[in-house]
Amino acid sequence: MPLSQATEREQIHNRSISITAYQRGDGLVDVEGHILDIKPFSHHLLDSHRAAGEPVHDLWLRLTINREMEVQTAEAKLDVGAHGICHLVAPNFEALAGLKIGPGWNRMVRERVGHGRGCTHLVEMLAQMATTAMQAIWTERTPMGETKEGEDGGRGLPRRLPAGMLNTCYTYNNDSEFVREYFPEDYQAAE
Repeated sequence: MPLSQATEREQIHNRSISITAYQRGDGLVDVEGHILDIKPFSHHLLDSHRAAGEPVHDLWLRLTINREMEVQTAEAKLDVGAHGICHLVAPNFEALAGLKIGPGWNRMVRERVGHGRGCTHLVEMLAQMATTAMQAIWTERTPMGETKEGEDGGRGLPRRLPAGMLNTCYTYNNDSEFVREYFPEDYQAAE
């Protein structure tokens, strides 16, 4: 369902973020993020000029992770940065190797590539890349009609929420009706 009718307006900026996970042949998973910022009019930056429709940012980031959510390698590529020296930060993102996606992820990312050591836009996208990684790793493909041994009622779900998911959102709150029905071992009635 779309948002309510907006008042008359004119587009002044578009940011597209695309994040895709890929299963590799060696058992690892690549999570790739892409940010594309475009303005519909020409404009000047301090050290460059952009024509209408020309990217202000065209940024890439790849995390290669294992099944335990540990970053094996990280690679950044800044095809277009807002300024001429932005691309020089790309090697700094290699410092993400060794981090584990889970509780404390955003803090650990900022410690490694935040505070002037990285690109603000890529650092912000890393939170969404972590969520995408969780979706990729925690979703097991099962042929239609089949269930795996030990699944609750043949619904295709584990009996407990994966580590780090409990109390992360309204649905996965330990006292929610959803958790009570689908993950009763994690459920705790509200006091």
